[in-house]
Amino acid sequence: MIKKRVLVRDNKGVFLRMFKRKFKDEFEFSEDSFLLQNEDKLNKFDYSVFVVYDYSELVEFFELDSVRTNFTVCLFSKHLYNSLSLIEEIKDLILIDASKNKTELFEDLKLYFKKSSGSVKIVNFEIPKMKLDILQKALFYLT
Repeated sequence: MIKKRVLVRDNKGVFLRMFKRKFKDEFEFSEDSFLLQNEDKLNKFDYSVFVVYDYSELVEFFELDSVRTNFTVCLFSKHLYNSLSLIEEIKDLILIDASKNKTELFEDLKLYFKKSSGSVKIVNFEIPKMKLDILQKALFYLT
């Protein structure tokens, strides 16, 4: 059985410590910095998980030019999760509330991996600077 490859972008390394063993039979995990610059490396993965702990990391995520794989954003901040889920302009984002307990979070991740298997999408954020500033202000006021 060929394992699917998952790139985890987590500046603190918490995600892999929590879930690597639980998914070891199905997935091969790699970890890299949040702002991966090597485009060739990105194309080698079936999934990408962005782990966001705070507002500044979320802004860095939206400043990325594009994401070229199945991806999800795990938000370890309940405030950021609630804020993003209210902003309807942000489409194609799969958000996971990582403030849940470990069992619930594991179930959400299983569902994400199951739903997005086989379909690769390219999301170009290309949010103009003005809209990014408005998004930042909205997130700031909502949190």
